[in-house]
Amino acid sequence: MDRDRNIKIAREELANHSMDSFVDNPPSIAQGGHGVVVSGCPGCRRKFQSVNQFVQHLLDDVAPVIADRITDPDDTDDW
Repeated sequence: MDRDRNIKIAREELANHSMDSFVDNPPSIAQGGHGVVVSGCPGCRRKFQSVNQFVQHLLDDVAPVIADRITDPDDTDDW
């Protein structure tokens, strides 16, 4: 396997995930709705409160996607 290709795939997928905040059930109250600002991963809209939960999210949800992309024989690097 090509090391540089694997690192590129991992970086691309990890760049989509961060520990940040997002509006759940938009629009937010400030916009006249009933949405609430929550902490979590805005990329996949998963809610969590701690760094440990974020790390678990990366291991449970993101790592399998990276593994699938790395092992996919039809991957043409144009994700």
